[in-house]
Amino acid sequence: MAAVWGIDIGKAALKAVKLRRTKEGLEIKAVEHIAYPAEDDEEQKSEHVNDALRQFLIKHKIGSDQVVVAIAGLHAFSRFIKLPPVDGTKLTQMVRMEAQQQIPFPIAEVNWDWVKIDREYAPGEEVEVGIFASRSELIDGFLRDLREVNAAPDVVTIAPLAVYNFVRYNREAEEGATIILDIGSEHTDLVIMDGERFWIRNLRIAGNDITKALAERFKVPFAEAEKLKRQASKSEQSRKIFSAMESVLKDLVGEVHRSVGFFKSQADDLDVKRMVLLGDGAKLKNATKYLSEQLGYDVERVQQLEQDKFIIDPEVDVDVLKSHLLGFGVAFGLAIQGVGLARCAIDLAPEDVKINSQLRTKAPFALAAAACAWGALALGHVAWSSATDKVNKTVASATALSRFQEVQNQAAAVKDVSAIEAQAVPLTELGQGRTFMLELMNALNDVLPRENARIPDIPADWGELEGPQQLQRYRAALEREKTHEQKLWLLEMNVTERSEEVVDAMGMPVASKGPARKFFRVELLVAKALPQGKQDFAIRDEIRAEFVGPLIARLSGAPFFLRDGERTPAAYGEASVGTLTRLYGLNPDKLTEPVGRNQSFPCIMVPIKFEVGLPKAAPPPPPPAEEE
Repeated sequence: MAAVWGIDIGKAALKAVKLRRTKEGLEIKAVEHIAYPAEDDEEQKSEHVNDALRQFLIKHKIGSDQVVVAIAGLHAFSRFIKLPPVDGTKLTQMVRMEAQQQIPFPIAEVNWDWVKIDREYAPGEEVEVGIFASRSELIDGFLRDLREVNAAPDVVTIAPLAVYNFVRYNREAEEGATIILDIGSEHTDLVIMDGERFWIRNLRIAGNDITKALAERFKVPFAEAEKLKRQASKSEQSRKIFSAMESVLKDLVGEVHRSVGFFKSQADDLDVKRMVLLGDGAKLKNATKYLSEQLGYDVERVQQLEQDKFIIDPEVDVDVLKSHLLGFGVAFGLAIQGVGLARCAIDLAPEDVKINSQLRTKAPFALAAAACAWGALALGHVAWSSATDKVNKTVASATALSRFQEVQNQAAAVKDVSAIEAQAVPLTELGQGRTFMLELMNALNDVLPRENARIPDIPADWGELEGPQQLQRYRAALEREKTHEQKLWLLEMNVTERSEEVVDAMGMPVASKGPARKFFRVELLVAKALPQGKQDFAIRDEIRAEFVGPLIARLSGAPFFLRDGERTPAAYGEASVGTLTRLYGLNPDKLTEPVGRNQSFPCIMVPIKFEVGLPKAAPPPPPPAEEE
C-alpha cells in the first residue's frame, strides 16, 4: 500500500507524519517539524507557511504518496442529531434533508460530510449522526494557497476529528468517557469520546492567552514571554510563572465544565472518567496536576505511541518524534485517516479534488492493464515470428504443392493479430483526456479572485448560538464588512463536448482518416455585486479585466487552445462577453428588486462563452529550397 502524509499547518509550526499500513501495524516512515514565527498579520503568516512547505517538499519527495490536511475546528460547523431508524439509502436522503436545515449557510455554499455513529442500537432506537461543514470559499482559498507551492492534498478534514482518530487508534478502549484536550497556540480543541459516540467543541482559550498573561505580569514583550512559558519548568521563577498562568487555566477549566455540562444535556448517561492532553500547550509545568485537582478527573499527557500499534522505521528522526510528540496528534490522525483506519473519515475536499485523487489511485492499475495488453500483443508477434520460421523451413522441405498451400494457410492464421490489436488499442488510450475537465476547473479556480475565500469574522460565542442566531450574526457581519462586494460569483457553468469537423479550403466537410478531435463548448454565467454609486457597465468592465482577461491568458497555453465558436471551426479566437443583466440575491431568475425587507443585494450578471480543447499538432516544416 502507498504511504500517506498527514500534514498539520499550525500557527507556529508545520508538523508532518508519513505512515504506511503493514500487516504488523502502522509503520512510521518519516516525521517533520518546521517551526516559524507566529504572526497575526495574514500576509506574513502566509509567507512563513509557504516557506515551510517549500522546505518540507525539498526535503521529502511526496511523489505518488497521498496527502491529508485539515482546517482548524473554529472554521468548521459540527452538529450531532438523531434520526429515525431506517435503512442505508433512506438514511442518506434524510441526512441530506436535515443538513439543509441544520447548516446555517446555503447548502450550495458549503462543503459538508456526515458520519453515522456506529454502535449497537436497540430496536426502534434513533440513529445518531454527526454533520460537519465548512464554507466552500474558505476551503477553496486554503487549497489555492497550497497549490501555489505545488502541494496538492487529496483529503481535507477537520483538526479535532484528526485528534480523535489518533487517540482512538493509539489507546485501548476504556470504561467511561475520555476528554481529549488539544491545547494549541490560538485555540483549544475539546473532544469527548464515549465508546463509539463522540462530540467536539472549539475553545478560544489557548497557549497565546497564557503568553499574554505572562507578558502583562512580567512587563516583557510577547516573544520574551513565550520563552518564559516554554522554559518554565527549568526557571528559578517557576512558581511566579505558574501563578501568572493560573488565571488563564481557571478560565480553561470553566470552559471544560460548561462543555461537559452541555454534552451531558444531550446524553444523560455521559460519565467522564479521565482527560488526555495534547498540543504544545500541554507541556506546561504542573498543568496536569492543576487540571486534575480542579476537574476531578485523572489527567495525563500522551507520553508514547503504543508498540503494538506503530512500527518506527530506522530512518525516522526519533529525537524529533519524542520532542514534539504532543504536537503531532493532528498529523498522526490525518495520516491514520489516509491509510483507512480512522473512526471518523470526514472529507470536505471539493469534488474535483476527490475525483483527481481517485484517478491518481487508479492510474497504476490502468497502466498495468495497458502493459498487459501490449505484452499480449508482443507475445502474439513473437509467436507469429516463430511460426513463420517454422513455415519457411517446412516449405523448403515440402515436395507437394498441397502441403505448401496448407502451411501457408497456417502461417496466415498465426500472422493475423488484429483481434489482439483491437483489444490493446483501447487499453493504451485508457485515461486519455480523463483529467481534461479537472484541468479546466483548476484553470477557472486559479483566476477567481483571492477575496472569494474571505469570510466575515465569526464571533467568539458562535458555537453557543442556535442556527437562526448564527445566521443573523453572519448577515450582520456581511453587511458591516462588505465582503460580498470584493467577490466574483460563478453562478452557472455549462460544458458541452463536441468534435471538430475537418473542412477543406472552401469550408466543406471532408472525410478524415483519424478520429475527430474533441473540444468543449464552455458557457459561464458570472456575477459581481453592484455597489451604490457605480454604473452597470463599470462592473462589466471590471469582470472583463479581472476575470475574463486572466482566464484567456490561462487557457492560451498548453494543454489548451482557444477557438471561436461563432466563426469557422478551425479559427482561433477570444472568449465573448455577452449582454449584462441586473439581478438580485445571486439568483439568475430574480431580475426585479424585491418588495419589502430583503437581505439580497444588486448584482451585475454577464454570460461568457468560449471553446477550448487540446492543442493541434504542429504542421510539418517546409522542404528546404533547392540551390540553384
